[in-house]
Order: sequence, then structure tokens, then C-alpha cells
Amino acid sequence: MALLFSAVTVTAGNEEIEFTVGGIPREYDDLVGWTAFDDFMENVDAETEVSVHAESYLYGGEETVTATPEEVAYLMMRMERDENFLAGHCDNIEAIDFSFLRPPEEYYEMKL
Repeated sequence: MALLFSAVTVTAGNEEIEFTVGGIPREYDDLVGWTAFDDFMENVDAETEVSVHAESYLYGGEETVTATPEEVAYLMMRMERDENFLAGHCDNIEAIDFSFLRPPEEYYEMKL
């Protein structure tokens, strides 16, 4: 089984956060529900442009599955213990860049 996950950098104005998610985020909705993203977005003003850069990886082999939150936590632990974990144990399969305007508060609360 190959776990699919992404190391994500989100930037809004002068603020930036890095975190890891399961799968490959290609749009705003792919990040909603991940705690680090939701917490970061709470402090971003409505109609602010938000930029996202993601590096997607596979860990393991054979059938590809999207990493669950628990598997993401395990992968993050491995990354913290070994600074070369991504380069030495994972295949970087894709880089993704996209941006969006921070939706109005009403929209964001409906998605949670």
C-alpha cells in the first residue's frame, strides 16, 4: 500500500503556515477540515488572496490510497525524527500551486 499525502504551505499576506494533509489538494475545499488549515483561515480577512503550494508524495508501494489523518500524524512524526525522511523514503510525484480569495465568513462556517 502506498500512502498519498502532501506537504502544504499556505500564505495569506505576511502570514504563512506549513502542514501535512492526506491526498493532493487542488482547491480550497480539499483543505477544509484539516485543523491546521481551518485554524489558520480563522485569522485571514474575508476577500484576502490566499496562495497554496503543495508537494505531493507517495510512501510505500503498490496500491495508492489517500493517507488518513492518523496516517498523516504518523508521517509527520517520521518527518520530525528524520529530516531526510521525504527525500530518502518517499517519492515526490507532483507540485501543485493555486490561489483563492478567502470566502466570506458565512460561506466558511457552512463548510465546517
